[in-house]
Amino acid sequence: MSEMQELVSKLHFTNEIWAIMVPVVLMAIDIITGLLNAWIKGEVKSSILRKGLAKKVGEMCVILIGEIFTFGLSLPSAIGTGISLYIVIMELISICENLEKLGVPIPKFIKKALDTSEKKIVEDEEDDKKEE
Repeated sequence: MSEMQELVSKLHFTNEIWAIMVPVVLMAIDIITGLLNAWIKGEVKSSILRKGLAKKVGEMCVILIGEIFTFGLSLPSAIGTGISLYIVIMELISICENLEKLGVPIPKFIKKALDTSEKKIVEDEEDDKKEE
């Protein structure tokens, strides 16, 4: 079992609403920090915002599909949790990048933890491709 799979199996949201709400709230924070960044630089463009919002809607659909499969097909909750955690990690990385660009200092241990998580996700995806 890979480290990411082990992490997913150990982490649990307090209930399924939080498995949906945590990523959605982080998406909103990411949008706000990204928009602030663009605004400060004078680079606010509606086409970029639309593309980003479309991506967020797609991510929300993936979360909902995971939850539907979990309950509709009585699959293990690790599936929905894994999807939500993947999006949570990606959103946290993006938020930290946006905050750094805004001049907000991010503690090194947080950057290191997020960087390690991102590398594990990429490694697991590469391993999955090799197995196919």
